Amino acid sequence: MSVNIINITEDPEQVVQLAAWTGDWHTYVVRLVDSNGSPIDITTGTLAATYTNAATGVAYSFVTGTATLTKSLSSQGIVTVLNPAAYPTAAVVRLTLSLTVSTTVRRFGPLLIEVLAP
Repeated sequence: MSVNIINITEDPEQVVQLAAWTGDWHTYVVRLVDSNGSPIDITTGTLAATYTNAATGVAYSFVTGTATLTKSLSSQGIVTVLNPAAYPTAAVVRLTLSLTVSTTVRRFGPLLIEVLAP
C-alpha cells in the first residue's frame, strides 16, 4: 500500500488542488510545512480543520459528523485527515488546518478540493 503525502504550507499563496466526487468519503495524509518547506513538529498543540466553500467563503456543510485529525508522525508534521462524512454537494471546498500551541495559532493550507457531481 502506498500513501500520497500532500504538503500544505503556512503560505496561503501555495495552493494544492485535488478532485473528488459527491458521495466520496476521503482520508487525506498531509504534512504541515513552514514557508521554507520544512516540516512543523506537531507533537504538542491542538489541530483543527475548517471546510469552506471557496466561491462564497461560507462553511461547507457535511450531513453529519466532524473531521477526525490524527497525528500520524508528529515530529514530521504528518496528519491524517478524515472528512466528517461523504461530500454531499458539488463545490470547490477549501480545507485549512490550524495548529494551536498555547496562545499561538498557525494556519496551513488551503487544500482546494473540487467536488464534482457524477
